[in-house]
Amino acid sequence: MDDLLKLERNVRSAYAKTLSLLASRFHYPLPVSDRDVPGLPRVLFLGNHSSGKSSFINHIAGIEIQKSGLAPTDDGFTLVTYGDAEETLDGQTVVTHPDLDYQDMADLGPDFLAKLQYKTYPAEVLRHLTLIDSPGMIDSASDDNHRGYDFRECVQRFADSADLILFFFDPDKPGTTGEAISTFTEQLLGLEHKLLIILNKVDLFDHIRDFARTYGTLCWNLSKTIPSKDTPRIYTTYLPDFATGQVDQKHTIPLEDFDTAREEVIAEVKRAPARRADNLVSGLLIQAKRLSVHARVCHEVASYYNRLVSKIRFFVFSVLFVVGGSFWLTRLWWFKEEWITAFNDENWESLVVPGFAAGLILLFFVTLLFVYSIGLQKIRRSISTEESLDVFFKRAYKGELSLRKRADLFSIWQATKFGVLDVIDTYGLRSLSTSSSSRKLLRNLQQSIEKDIPALRRKVDFTASISTDKNEASMSIEDSNQSVSSTENPIDAERDFSEDRDKSS
Repeated sequence: MDDLLKLERNVRSAYAKTLSLLASRFHYPLPVSDRDVPGLPRVLFLGNHSSGKSSFINHIAGIEIQKSGLAPTDDGFTLVTYGDAEETLDGQTVVTHPDLDYQDMADLGPDFLAKLQYKTYPAEVLRHLTLIDSPGMIDSASDDNHRGYDFRECVQRFADSADLILFFFDPDKPGTTGEAISTFTEQLLGLEHKLLIILNKVDLFDHIRDFARTYGTLCWNLSKTIPSKDTPRIYTTYLPDFATGQVDQKHTIPLEDFDTAREEVIAEVKRAPARRADNLVSGLLIQAKRLSVHARVCHEVASYYNRLVSKIRFFVFSVLFVVGGSFWLTRLWWFKEEWITAFNDENWESLVVPGFAAGLILLFFVTLLFVYSIGLQKIRRSISTEESLDVFFKRAYKGELSLRKRADLFSIWQATKFGVLDVIDTYGLRSLSTSSSSRKLLRNLQQSIEKDIPALRRKVDFTASISTDKNEASMSIEDSNQSVSSTENPIDAERDFSEDRDKSS
């Protein structure tokens, strides 16, 4: 845990010193702030209703924490973690408590907070974990009025901060609900490295052919929603009766392999602290690479725009200088002294000719400025298109792309392209920095991507962490559920972690 605290501090420092200033200059929305690196590793449970999410949490903790049943039992999110005593906090208390790292959830609205709960239980397995239970997904994927809050935004927030995501399916609904499909294609996009897919309740099958049919259906549905060549691994498992520990079924398929799969999933849950260390560094590296691409393309676009505007301005001022200089040099030929006398005597009839000429000159200048303004607008519109930004991306990385194919760069660009478009539309091209200091920050960021961030991985003893997690995973659920004798408050796990982190800082 000390290694994790050190790593968290180093990640915060990298965001603050290397990424934040460059991000502010190019209006890149960094997802991490001082409060966005939470204290305890988090495991998010998603899935259709009655797929076994709450029952799995109860099984891991060895205590019946969450209500479970075939019908939907809850329509809100529940945070489950360690505490010396059983206690439940409401959502408003959770987002305003100074020792908890959920203040950013307050902007999800009062309807969300009314259905948010924070539960503490004296289960040893929860000492270094926070398990997040979610409401069961239903068929509607477009209308959030049935819940009263933005369910998809809530899933996105929890998924981004989670270190492991378990997505449950059951034999009755193998991936067919609208919210499940929407979550895979939108909220979990790019988070596949955190995701475990679980087909639960396999003890309900009477014949192996029924299992094969359902498994094939789930694979088919996932192949249409997950953009990958191969279907990800699906953990097939079930839960024994919570009270007896036995399977209460007369006719069932052999369950030994499914017992092994269940223990593998539980081991991954207990490995969340080690996953968190890896996710912290991976998330920092991903954001650094996206910021680098975002900033380089913005810099290339702004440089091109500034050069083009400078040329146009030079042309306009050259025309004005030539026209004005010509009038001045030829003034002895066309200028008449009686015009001054007529002007002083307010004899306007004698000034019709020079007045008409002055009006033509003024109209010429106004027309020139109007054409200049229209031209700049057309240039900005031509730049602010996907096709043009693709060209600028290739210009910015012409050195790298000329050496070999860079599928990684194109993938990052696809993830950041629309962010660049939004920045140009919202802030304008003139707000983008092209200074030498910005180029220096870009070079420093690239050095951090190549050397500093990879070095963070070597500062943590991952081997020891994984070995410890495996030893803990081999313990039985009953043994890991012994109560401790320390006198901690209900939120001691979160608060102590925060205090240790502050002391380390």
